[in-house]
Amino acid sequence: MGKPMAKRLLEAGHHLRVYNRSRRPIDELAAHGATPTGSPREAASGAEFVILMLPDTPEVVEVVLGVNGVVEGASPGTTVIDMSTVSPETEREVGRRLADVGVKYLDAPVTGGTIGAEQGTLTIMVGGDYEAFRRAEPILSLLGNKIIYMGPSGSGQLAKLCNQVSVALSLLGTCEALLLASKAGLDLKKVLEAISTGAGSSWQLVNLGPRIMARDFDPGFKAEHLAKDLRIVSETAHTLSLPLPGTAIVYQLLKSLVAKGKGALGTQALITVLEELASHHLAGHQPSLSGSGDNSCRSAPPYTPRPRPSPSQSF
Repeated sequence: MGKPMAKRLLEAGHHLRVYNRSRRPIDELAAHGATPTGSPREAASGAEFVILMLPDTPEVVEVVLGVNGVVEGASPGTTVIDMSTVSPETEREVGRRLADVGVKYLDAPVTGGTIGAEQGTLTIMVGGDYEAFRRAEPILSLLGNKIIYMGPSGSGQLAKLCNQVSVALSLLGTCEALLLASKAGLDLKKVLEAISTGAGSSWQLVNLGPRIMARDFDPGFKAEHLAKDLRIVSETAHTLSLPLPGTAIVYQLLKSLVAKGKGALGTQALITVLEELASHHLAGHQPSLSGSGDNSCRSAPPYTPRPRPSPSQSF
């Protein structure tokens, strides 16, 4: 998601120095006017704002605090904004380390997916120093249309984890509803039409339900990324002595999907794990026109992912 976000900043007239582990996203952004760099240190040197979009907690620690990291290039007064989804406690520790050298740090995870990044319609949940947030708000407003200050350092990440709990359970509900409808012999399109405008509706149902029915597992958000987020939820809940049984179930199902080598598929591919458990596939099921309740089904056709460009992971 970092690449489309960087493009929006370039289009708004900001000068960017960019760094990414793989070269292709750097070259693409350079073609739009960004300046390539060879390290996080070089990218951060002299910058007013440093924005991170990284896969997981260890990468944030390495990029910010490691050798040739942001901490070695940032100057007192620089504001570092981490828009990844990572451990809240790690964000607090990174913030403390940067504060020691006069650098402000905000955790600002997002929701809205790649489309939201491209269109600037992300929701951004921000934790950290309030004055730093106010200074960064004009930059964040180019990337999202809903920017909410959640509180002290780590609060943005905690809010994002709450979002992912809701996402996970809504996704499971969508998959199970479609599986029940299919097994019972209902017309899935009519089921979606019937429940998508009532109390049983959700973003997952409306947006991913039709894609599940079409066996379209191209990722808007990868299953392995949601599994990672739920791992962080599990770790955070453990520190709070908080049972989250529903979240734990979805986490285990996603781990199974990842273990099967399907982690790069969209989160809607969760349906395939449930189909295996049920020995029933949505694809190929034909509802009985006579109302006889014929629940026979064929195996789902294999999914062939469409080629997609590798997303930039930091800028």
